[in-house]
Amino acid sequence: MKSALLALALLVAAPAHAAAEDSFREGRWAEAAREGRAEATVQSLIYAGRANLWLAGYETTEKARAEALIAAAERDFDAALAKAPSNVDARLQKAVAIGYRAKLAKSPGLAKDSRNRFVAIRDANPENPLAWSAVAGWHGGAVASLGGFMAGTVLGAKASEFEAGFARVFQLAPRNPAYRTLYAIGLLDLTPRNAAKASTALKGIETLPAADAFERSLRDQGARVAAALAKGDAKAAQTLARRLSAFGTLA
Repeated sequence: MKSALLALALLVAAPAHAAAEDSFREGRWAEAAREGRAEATVQSLIYAGRANLWLAGYETTEKARAEALIAAAERDFDAALAKAPSNVDARLQKAVAIGYRAKLAKSPGLAKDSRNRFVAIRDANPENPLAWSAVAGWHGGAVASLGGFMAGTVLGAKASEFEAGFARVFQLAPRNPAYRTLYAIGLLDLTPRNAAKASTALKGIETLPAADAFERSLRDQGARVAAALAKGDAKAAQTLARRLSAFGTLA
């Protein structure tokens, strides 16, 4: 009887978002999205939205499906923000979703909206590595997509912001494998001439700890890129990096 009561107490004491959190940590993305929305806490809704963004960016081959998943993620983040308007994670992920929409729609207006949100969050939370990574990644992605002149003219993007931003990221989170992968993929997306720098960033990435399936998945991507770089074909490594980046699976 005591054991049964203890088990019940543990269940009752468990946080409301435990199911969504567990699914997210284990990479069961569709389950995390469903459970997070059903649990409807601020954190569980963030897990739901993040799971939908992962599915949209990395496990979807059709643009329409990716757009629907991004829209679902935005609804999750909006619901979280309705409960906690100042929640930094929800605000960041909402900005990521807008950036994803901008990328698929090729919309300068949406791209600038996402950047402005990232910058505002970073400036208000200067110790947040994700905010720094988001701003840096925005600049790098814009330059890689449009070229330096057009990215600068149309969006105000600068390759130097990519480098400076990730330098700060690595000061704040030196052992997080996700940031190293994002940096290396960004470097190669800019130019295969960054192969040596990307190799250095990815050195030993397989030994770094990952907190959840999101970080594990990016760590695995980094290991694959590192292996491609080790073969000495920078162009092939760039092709792989682009295929592994968000929406690289779209037909």
